[in-house]
Amino acid sequence: MPRGERPLGPEDTALLRFAGDLRRLRDQAGKPSYRELARRANYSPTALSDAAGGRKLPSLALTLAFVRACEADATPWTRRWRELAAEHAQPLQPNAPYPGIEPFTEHDEKRFFGRECLVEQVVESVKLKPHTVVLGPSGSGRTSLLRAGLVPALDDAVVITPGDDPLHDLAEALAEFFENTTADGLAEEFRADPDHLRLRLRQHRPGLVLLIDDAERVLDAEDFLKAVTGCPHVVLAIRADHQQRWQATGIEATEIVIEPMSADQLRRAITEPAAKIGATVETAVIAHLVADAANQHALPLVQQALVETWRRKRGMTLSFAGFEESGGIEHVVARAAETFYEGLDEEDQRAVRQLLLRLVSVRRNGLAQRGTRRPDLDASLLDRLAKARLVTLTEDGAELTHDAALRWQRLAGWIDEERENLKTHQQLVTAIELWEASDRDPLALYRGVRLRKAKELGEFLTVRERRFVDMSTKRETRRSTALIAVMAVLLALVPGTVVYALANERKITEMNATALGGKALSQSEALLEQRRPYADKYALVGYEVSPSPEAEKVLRLANALARGIPFTGTPKDDADVLVGPRGDMAAVTDQDGTDRMWSIDEDRATPGKRFADRHRVVKLAERRAVTRDFNGDEHLWAVNDVGDISYLTALPRRFRTLDLSPDGSRLVGKVGEAVEIGLPTPDESEHAELYDLSDPSHPRKLPMPVRNPETVALSQDGRELATSTWDPAAGVTTIEFWRIGGTVESAGPVLSQHVYVRGITYSGDGRWLAVEHSAPESIVEVWQRVPSGTPVLRARLDTALRAGARVSFSDDGRVAVVRDNVFEVQQLYTTDRPADRLVYVVGHGNSMRAVYRPQNRDFLVRSGGQDPELLPYDLDTTRIIDRMCHAKDGARLTDSEWVKSFGEVERVEVC
Repeated sequence: MPRGERPLGPEDTALLRFAGDLRRLRDQAGKPSYRELARRANYSPTALSDAAGGRKLPSLALTLAFVRACEADATPWTRRWRELAAEHAQPLQPNAPYPGIEPFTEHDEKRFFGRECLVEQVVESVKLKPHTVVLGPSGSGRTSLLRAGLVPALDDAVVITPGDDPLHDLAEALAEFFENTTADGLAEEFRADPDHLRLRLRQHRPGLVLLIDDAERVLDAEDFLKAVTGCPHVVLAIRADHQQRWQATGIEATEIVIEPMSADQLRRAITEPAAKIGATVETAVIAHLVADAANQHALPLVQQALVETWRRKRGMTLSFAGFEESGGIEHVVARAAETFYEGLDEEDQRAVRQLLLRLVSVRRNGLAQRGTRRPDLDASLLDRLAKARLVTLTEDGAELTHDAALRWQRLAGWIDEERENLKTHQQLVTAIELWEASDRDPLALYRGVRLRKAKELGEFLTVRERRFVDMSTKRETRRSTALIAVMAVLLALVPGTVVYALANERKITEMNATALGGKALSQSEALLEQRRPYADKYALVGYEVSPSPEAEKVLRLANALARGIPFTGTPKDDADVLVGPRGDMAAVTDQDGTDRMWSIDEDRATPGKRFADRHRVVKLAERRAVTRDFNGDEHLWAVNDVGDISYLTALPRRFRTLDLSPDGSRLVGKVGEAVEIGLPTPDESEHAELYDLSDPSHPRKLPMPVRNPETVALSQDGRELATSTWDPAAGVTTIEFWRIGGTVESAGPVLSQHVYVRGITYSGDGRWLAVEHSAPESIVEVWQRVPSGTPVLRARLDTALRAGARVSFSDDGRVAVVRDNVFEVQQLYTTDRPADRLVYVVGHGNSMRAVYRPQNRDFLVRSGGQDPELLPYDLDTTRIIDRMCHAKDGARLTDSEWVKSFGEVERVEVC
């Protein structure tokens, strides 16, 4: 009989209460044995028992495994664990290599990394010009640059931080440089004649460089500016939101902008300070921080996350376990936000709530994201928010410092409460932008339902937004008054005059259906080029008024762009995107060159886990992925879900994957020197290898029927292999089909081609086979498979493009081909009827295979821009219209947009 648990006794400490709650959680789950919990959690019974023992704090991973094994929600336990861990964390030791959220100082020279190029740029400017201005948003590191970067780099420099009495602060900083004077005396001297500073420096310290921190505070202090700008070497650090005030002074200076740290710069800022004292940072910690903060002004958050990780270090190693326990940047932001908010009085709390919500925009799919606004808020409170690292102040306004702020529990709750108002507000912001872009055309003002909703926002409106609503209200009132007056006049006239007036009104307000449809489509296409809102709504008007193949084409594309699925946050520009065979997941390259898994719903993408550092996915199947590391070696991974990926095994040295069956059961590739698919190679040692992945940790080598084929392809279930062999003397490619089982045997007659074959693709159901020729144009032939017979040619898709083709099939006999930035879809037939072209879109595709999503009955196509975005391209116009009409924001154009484009023409109802 198992021994009972040791009683906890009185739960008079936080640790004992935590252990007691874990035990009660187990009781609520039916009190499974620790052996049963171990089976569910993949931890030993002893470890799980110790977790609820109350003697020491269990690791976060162990705690969450315990909670999940009891089928409870892990989120509140994560938060509670971190609060308890903060109490038990080691005090920060004096030799910690990171300053935390505070700026670097003059004493931090040996741990200030990542800004070497910027320091050199400023030093060179100081040598060439008397005045240099360093501009950067809040949190960009202006103070750190001056104190830890420029002071050590310059031969003679002093940092001056002006306050309420800038001239006295200047005098106090310089008093030690001049004999027989005091700070008070020096200040009075400068007040009497600011030019005395220049004369004193020329006489006593001609090479001294004045580094003015927070110089935005003194842009209105003429005597201070006159004193310092008369000196031969001055650097002023100014926050970016004061750039216009600085430029208004008219002082000539070299302007240097502090850009966000790149991935490499941030990596140095993380690793070099630790290396200086003999410590190391685990690769996973570096990768996570670089992914979360590269190309953002987030170094203070990174430094604080590293400080919290340092408190939990193992020996002299900052481990990933310690980083996870600290909560990373997300926990840093949440704790700073909560501390700041709790320190405010009620009035300021209301103001902060209102401001933070203004810095959030809600997309059409309901996802919240950061936005930039120029808020109407007390400047001192805004400065305090920036100092607390919750808000970044830039030349464009204010924005949340990091996406992690959106996950702060309090702000996330406010967003949920105000979600509808946030959507209305975002629509209002867009309408104001359109109004201003149209030179404030009165026809672009709000009216009707939109105006009523905007009025309901009340205090949520900024001064600019309130002005727009007030002008819309006045125009609406004038329209109503004018209408009443006209009706009164008409009623007073004889009936014949009324008929005449109405007939003329009808002529004015009616527009030919073809003309109206053409105008709507033109407006849609113009908006599409600029990626502006409402393109799909204009396209729907054009299609409903005047249906045509051209109108249908515009509607499909506009709908695809409106439903675009971006990968926001971590991916780099022009990142590689590899979509899984069912279109429900994708591997996308992060800023540091490492691929991350993303789940794809109908119209949004959610980030998951990353592969090992700098591993790039080369093939992605339903349950498997093959990655290539920075040394060129390939590896096999299990992908159960985007949040559940695990390393399986390394593939043979010099192995290059050619194909992975979509179900993940078979793998084929070549072993040799550099292998490039679809090109003949002279390497005689090169050969192909075929593997069975039933036991993916130990791939089993299968007989390969052809030693060194030019091209290979695996069927959906991995049970059939196609190989092509090129005979250069005869100018013939032989395509053979092989059935893979316990042995490998022929699966049908060979297919001979009198051209070089560059690629082969099976359809998911095995009924079709696409063969790409290189002639030199890219030509795709589609063959119908016949059981045990020779394939029958059903379609030949010609093009003038030489770019390689990426071919995919739907489950209803359609074939999609992407060549460079051209995407086309054709309907196939099992008769002699030629294929029908359904889609031909120029500007999208980006050389990525289009993937058919059976669950959504659309194709995912890579957008033509640099951003890693997928377009869900639906060919069913009826389904498109139904989806638009049932969307939350509807399919109708706003009143202002309709009037702006079509005047007083009677509105067309599209739903």
